[in-house]
Amino acid sequence: MNRNLSVPGPQSWPLGPHGALPAAQSPGQRDYSPTNILDLQTVLRIIQQWRWLILGAIAAGLALAVIATLLTTPIYRSTVVMEANPPSVSVNAIDKEQRGDIANWEFVATQVGLLSSRAVAQRTAEELNLANNPQFVSTDAPAKERLDQTTAMVAQGLDVTAPEEGNLIKFTYDSPSAEYSALIAN
Repeated sequence: MNRNLSVPGPQSWPLGPHGALPAAQSPGQRDYSPTNILDLQTVLRIIQQWRWLILGAIAAGLALAVIATLLTTPIYRSTVVMEANPPSVSVNAIDKEQRGDIANWEFVATQVGLLSSRAVAQRTAEELNLANNPQFVSTDAPAKERLDQTTAMVAQGLDVTAPEEGNLIKFTYDSPSAEYSALIAN
């Protein structure tokens, strides 16, 4: 342990009980007690003293927010709600009543699974001829590869939501193009 500490200056340091204040404080010093350490006057003085730093930080934050907003690609979302009604084939009225709710839920769950499948995404890409569209995919690759790319893009943007109750299935498609978002969803 080092007890040889150098103390700058010839003046002596006042020693006293803990918490005792020197008799005379220097000009500009304040008594920092818990009751007046952060009063309104102190806060306003600090803000006034650091106003350029505060204004600079606010301006930099706003500039970064504007730049981030301008550089972000907008994403358009098209939403479609489809009613899924199961086929109504029953031998008698009792059988229809007993299986009604269970058959409905099974049918809706099956439709949700089919709508979110890769086969439906591929059929959508084929019907809309997205593999040959230069705005959607590069036409330099072979046809099979372009079809796989467009199928993956359609499947990636599609979100199918099963209903908690009822027969209405909601699905959305997200795309950077508003035209393709609406076209693929419908």
